[in-house]
Amino acid sequence: MITCPNDRSLNITYLEAPIEQVWWSVATPSGSNSYLTFYGTTTGIDGEPKVGDMYHYNYGDINNVTTVKVCEPYALMTLADEYESMDPDGQMRKYIVQTTYRLEAAGEFTKLELEVKGFEDNTHGQWFRECLEMGWRRSLMNLKSVLELGLDLRTEMFSFPRMGVVNCTVNQEQSKQTGTAEAAGNYLMEVFPNSPADQAGLQKGDVILSIGGKPVNNYREFVRVVSSYYGKQASEEVVYIRNGTQQQSTIVFSIDDTFTGLVDIEDTPLEEVRKKREELARQRSASGAMWKEQS
Repeated sequence: MITCPNDRSLNITYLEAPIEQVWWSVATPSGSNSYLTFYGTTTGIDGEPKVGDMYHYNYGDINNVTTVKVCEPYALMTLADEYESMDPDGQMRKYIVQTTYRLEAAGEFTKLELEVKGFEDNTHGQWFRECLEMGWRRSLMNLKSVLELGLDLRTEMFSFPRMGVVNCTVNQEQSKQTGTAEAAGNYLMEVFPNSPADQAGLQKGDVILSIGGKPVNNYREFVRVVSSYYGKQASEEVVYIRNGTQQQSTIVFSIDDTFTGLVDIEDTPLEEVRKKREELARQRSASGAMWKEQS
């Protein structure tokens, strides 16, 4: 991961494809549909982006209405994004950021630099930044696969097992609250009722230190470790901190779409997913209202 200020993230990749093809992939709705989105539309002409065009993208349980702010064909595009994401309780929450694609020919390759900035300076902003940075990393890997191998692996890229938690790297505020050093674990912002984490006894406010003996000091390490169980019926020991005391439990991973953003809206309508999450939210105690408190 490239080190950046907390208000942004940056991914850089080299693609063995003509710059025109990479531009089509990242700058047009039809191109995005080829490797990333469930569907994308434009108020302009698909394939001929221009400043002022509005795109509507869907990524399962996330919608993004974005406006083209800068468009220099085959070189630079900047989008003003308005993401609407479904929270664990089924409520929709908006996140405003700016995404910039920079393209540059590099011999037989095209260098693609993707920067997202404008993340809020709070825990929700940190959570969204960490999720989006890793989400884009997976998506760019799939773009490379599509362009170089002809293989669309988005389902495989995003079908890693889940624990049923909303988590982020321990920040300064959470460090004071839990007694865990910053960037020394994953703070649980939320635990879904009846999820694998809930069944293992984990609670909101716990800090996960390791999974299967592997440390998870930050969000990226957490995702990498959990992803390593892709395609397996796995159960692992989880070591965590609660009230200053180190504890451990065994967790069985799940790929149920109740606990993950990977929702196929053709098979499972978004409204159905929202209702399932609202039902889960009603099962929570009043102390679990963190998302509403900070909305």
